[in-house]
Amino acid sequence: MKVKNFVLLMLSPCYLAVTAANASNWEDTIKENSFVADSELEISTRNMWKYLKTENRFDKEEQRYKKQVAQAWGQNLQLDYKSGYFADVIGFDASYYGGIKLAASKDFASRAILYNDDGEAKGYNKIGQRYAKVKLDFEPVKINGKAGWFTLKNKGIFTNSQRLSLNTYSGYYTNTALGDWNLDLMYLDSKVMRRDSPNIDKMYFDDGNGKRHVLDHVITGGINYETKPLKVYYFYGQADDVFRQQGLEAKYKLTSDVTLASQIYNHEYGSDGKRTTEKNTKRNFDKRAWHYAGTVEWKVPETPWTLGAGLTHTTAKKTNGVGQFARNPIGNTRGRFNSPAYSDIDYVRDGETMLGLSAEYQINPDLSVGVRSNYSEFSYEGEKLRQGQAGLFSYWTPMKNLSISLSGGYGWHHEQESDYSTPKLYNGHSQRAHSLSGSMTTTYRFKMF
Repeated sequence: MKVKNFVLLMLSPCYLAVTAANASNWEDTIKENSFVADSELEISTRNMWKYLKTENRFDKEEQRYKKQVAQAWGQNLQLDYKSGYFADVIGFDASYYGGIKLAASKDFASRAILYNDDGEAKGYNKIGQRYAKVKLDFEPVKINGKAGWFTLKNKGIFTNSQRLSLNTYSGYYTNTALGDWNLDLMYLDSKVMRRDSPNIDKMYFDDGNGKRHVLDHVITGGINYETKPLKVYYFYGQADDVFRQQGLEAKYKLTSDVTLASQIYNHEYGSDGKRTTEKNTKRNFDKRAWHYAGTVEWKVPETPWTLGAGLTHTTAKKTNGVGQFARNPIGNTRGRFNSPAYSDIDYVRDGETMLGLSAEYQINPDLSVGVRSNYSEFSYEGEKLRQGQAGLFSYWTPMKNLSISLSGGYGWHHEQESDYSTPKLYNGHSQRAHSLSGSMTTTYRFKMF
């Protein structure tokens, strides 16, 4: 066919009509494909400010305790894309996290909001999540899996807490469900992107002497039982042969207004961990540590009040000094720990018992305010040590997808040795230290499609 005739054919009404019909069919096919049709894109922004003033910071250069003010203020933009499933089997998800520095004090790093670039507070940009996902339905068994970089919320021995972004981990994850039971299994290859950093770091275990054992991998998982009145979770994890962790969490809805919950956690060193800590007086504990907790929540009938109480106890024997149960024992991770003792670095020492109380008042469907308090005791060198804190909080959702939370409080503690668990004694007596904290978070999210 000559070029001239070919061009005329392409410009003919019949050819254009057929081409348009085929294009329309392709467009309809793409739209009808579940991989595209079920895709979602959510955009969220988060403005976060955190402030902490403490008196028990030990300055190594000046060899004395001094006050420290650590605060950071940042703004983020987050994009979460979730595809549908091609052939109802395989898909792909990704998340972008961007953080902008608005303000920061010199000692901002403890706020975990901004990137600590060798002591300088900075913003960051990163693709935090990117993973392939698979789902298989062998009725009644259902399997979901991930491979790549993903977040973990109460999966195995890990969890997440949001600042401007979330911790993401590299590895493989599967969940197998059968009725009310499901099983989590994970293999993580040690690579981590921390919530306050754009860099790829490694999980590690600190031997307490300032040396880090960089981990090769972590294997973890859990068995979960979930019904309407009762939820029970058992999880276990091992980091190389250095460290092991297990836990049991349960929640039971006794009545429509009363919910009971309990948590039991255990940490212990593996064979390599025992060798690295054998002669180490700075380790968290000698062999193993346990933390026990119980809570009750009561929604007072026909009133806007919700009342809560929690009781915890820790055992973490240590030859020299006071042992502690470390909430985040594996470096660059967030450890699973849903005890009411989570609210402070205190309350998890050997022999320490803590009581927590809370009261929340629902002013209207969009606004609630409340108060929380903690009080604990433990003994050291014949002296009974007491510490606690009290604070106010509020949650406000003035419009759909927009939420604002405020909190602040005052705490009383003790000056501590460099291990941050053993009290510093002066002629056999401890020295009181105080803290003041505050935070504000504004979050807005909406779906593009």
